[in-house]
Amino acid sequence: MRIPLSLAALAAFALPVAAQAQVLPKVSGGVELSTDESRRGLSWSENQLSASADASAGILGFDASARVAMVRQSSRQAGADTVFDLEAGRRFGIGAFNLRGFVTGHVFTGATRAMDYVEVGADGNFSFGPLRLAGGAVYAPDQGPIGGDNLYVHAGASVGIPSTPFTVSGSVGHTTGSTDDARAARLRPAGDYTDWRIGVEHVTGPLTLGVDYVGTDIDTNRLVTSPYADLRHSGNRVLGRARLSF
Repeated sequence: MRIPLSLAALAAFALPVAAQAQVLPKVSGGVELSTDESRRGLSWSENQLSASADASAGILGFDASARVAMVRQSSRQAGADTVFDLEAGRRFGIGAFNLRGFVTGHVFTGATRAMDYVEVGADGNFSFGPLRLAGGAVYAPDQGPIGGDNLYVHAGASVGIPSTPFTVSGSVGHTTGSTDDARAARLRPAGDYTDWRIGVEHVTGPLTLGVDYVGTDIDTNRLVTSPYADLRHSGNRVLGRARLSF
């Protein structure tokens, strides 16, 4: 059977296009409003309202992302106005198990002194039906802006409630490190500590609404002389957030 020339030409054109479409980057992003920019149980925004925006792209197992968030002249960040989190990673999948390695740069604007620092890390997750288990570690090598080095290990789980738009999650983490000077209190306000989070999310299309209870075992009444410790905003609190994804 002879194939018409026009069909042959169309097929010759369509095959490379289809092959290229399979390797086009996956792009996503969103904007979020939260009652606090909280990380590892610590407030990064003076326990005040924070807005953020993020975008990410991934292709062939590699990914890159950027996020910007208000930190509201935080004393923890030397009076910075915003933080940019720039990250690149590589993901590996084996069945239901996923492993990812990454490097993250935290860049602060408006700070009264140099506060930027870099972390490297790896995490993994395993899914079984609506249940998802995750864990990992993040390490910041010894750097002046964080007054030493810092290691954070964490584990968590989340489960979607069947036939509902709700997901319940919880996590726990532990921070350790060395102390060279007062800036170590940025990430460890009173030394090594443990943090936790329990939350619930409601997802409707691109809109996610969430409520979290976050806490630490830091003694917020302890006397710490570092101006970066911000012990007032290192204790237990309830956070609300709304996210619009695209």
